[in-house]
Amino acid sequence: MSDEPASLRNRIAAIQPAQWIGALISLSAVGIIASLFFAEWVYGYWKPEPELYYFESWPDDRTYEDALAVQEEERRLSEQADAIANQLAAEALAGFEPVEPPAPAPSPTPEPSAE
Repeated sequence: MSDEPASLRNRIAAIQPAQWIGALISLSAVGIIASLFFAEWVYGYWKPEPELYYFESWPDDRTYEDALAVQEEERRLSEQADAIANQLAAEALAGFEPVEPPAPAPSPTPEPSAE
């Protein structure tokens, strides 16, 4: 019976460091997966928000000129939106006076050395 604990000690002492590292990594992976199952059980499943994608569909008889007309309309609307944004920005800043940045301090001139 006294031979059994010594045998266990010998077997544990014979385990290489790489085997200990492998066992630690394996047990850590199992622990992480088990903790994720536990967290889902405690907090429930958080369903992500759906992502909607919009694709414009055109009829089969759409011509090149139709596409150019749509692009021109989109360009015109974009320029109109930019003009309105600039106008609103100018109105918002109308009451403010521009602030002059402070003048930089003069750099000290080195004194001539008395040699």
